[in-house]
Amino acid sequence: MATRDIVLAVEIEAEPKVVHDAVATAAGVASFWAPDTEEDGEGLSIGFSTAPTRLPVEVVRASAPDAIEWRFGGDWPFWNGSRGSWTFTPSENGTTVLFQHLDYGDGMPDVRFGMVAYTWSLVLGKLKSVIESGGTPDPALR
Repeated sequence: MATRDIVLAVEIEAEPKVVHDAVATAAGVASFWAPDTEEDGEGLSIGFSTAPTRLPVEVVRASAPDAIEWRFGGDWPFWNGSRGSWTFTPSENGTTVLFQHLDYGDGMPDVRFGMVAYTWSLVLGKLKSVIESGGTPDPALR
């Protein structure tokens, strides 16, 4: 089965540990992605107002302050079994964040896949603005 990947990067004016910690906790994820985010066993459970089910996010690797890898599950077509990979690399101005949504299931119409990629770019933009503002929550999705 063929897969598709989304690859995005952003530079954030903060130390890698600060950026890592925002992605590693439910409170951090709620601040930049979706406010209805909870700790759930080995990961997170994320609720979206327009989705019929919560998105389970298993943390499969956490290497502070360098990387976090998630596996998405649940009844989310095209997402189930895909992975979210976050890499945090020190840079001259703070941290370069490389985000990859890997192994995204094939078959989703191109327009919908493009919308997912666009939404991830908004999420990364919110991560940047939340951290650079000192932590004031401003989630991309409400």
